[in-house]
Amino acid sequence: MDGKTMSSGPWNVDADAFPSQGDEADKLAFLVRYAVLAPSSHNTQPWRFTVGEREIRIYVDRSRWLKVADSDQRELYVSLGCALENLLVAADHFGYGFATTYLPEGEASDLAAVVELRPNGEACRCRPEELFDAIPERRTNHNVFDAQPLPQEVWKRLQACDDGDEVSLRLTDDPAIKREVDQMIVEADAIQFADPAWREELGTWLGRGVFGTPWLMSKVSQLAVTYLNLGSGTAKKDSELLMSAPVLAVIDSAEDDRESQIKAGQLFQRVALTAATLGVRVHPMSQILEIPELKARVAELIPAGSGTPQHTFRLGFGEPEGEPTPRRPLGEVME
Repeated sequence: MDGKTMSSGPWNVDADAFPSQGDEADKLAFLVRYAVLAPSSHNTQPWRFTVGEREIRIYVDRSRWLKVADSDQRELYVSLGCALENLLVAADHFGYGFATTYLPEGEASDLAAVVELRPNGEACRCRPEELFDAIPERRTNHNVFDAQPLPQEVWKRLQACDDGDEVSLRLTDDPAIKREVDQMIVEADAIQFADPAWREELGTWLGRGVFGTPWLMSKVSQLAVTYLNLGSGTAKKDSELLMSAPVLAVIDSAEDDRESQIKAGQLFQRVALTAATLGVRVHPMSQILEIPELKARVAELIPAGSGTPQHTFRLGFGEPEGEPTPRRPLGEVME
């Protein structure tokens, strides 16, 4: 089965199919269709959902945790935050009021968040309507950008995604910072590809077809990544990608805890959806935060008094991405 066929079902969600005459559980289950279209680290989709009459619970699926690349589970929780934000955008669109409780059973529990939904309640309408329309259109873009500067109005729209909820969005077009980050990218790629355990983990996920490549190509990629050190070639490509981007972004948090990581994912997803409405491409480059010494150097680049970096990515104009990456069927992620 090729990537296009695999991805077409979940991505073809139609707002007109909302079961307005159905029971509340059916309506809430429909909202989950938008949550699962969120981005995640290596497209691992590390989430599970349970739906009741008045709430949706989001759980960590640790069977999809990248134990080598994401040893501290930061990206795991950032990914959950992206799914949560999609869920809230969809709830707002369909007229639900809502309240979110983070980690109600503590950080040791797999329960990441509970969203209480109030049907026929007062929706906050705090998220622009165009964000909802962007959910099925958003793509992670792996292409070289054209280096065209982002207009000031675009900067303002992106910066407005930062609502000050304990996490912050930092944007920069400083050439010196870009060069410094570029050097970190080269170092990160070299370190990771030199690690057999890291290569094996990446190869395993490539072999599962998470990026939408045909089955045979996925297996070839798995073997190449697992048994060959491709670090120098990957570093050269990543450097080209980074230096082509007119803007680099960091999301940091005042506290370095699971709730902050979830909220960092929410902020990133608001940025990604807003960017999609503006024709701006987005590409996470998280390897520099996966290595502790490089993460510390990233922290030194952001303004004094800032918090812990949780997510890094590049922004710019360029060719659109092709087919979306595959998504697991709803039956696999919802109980």
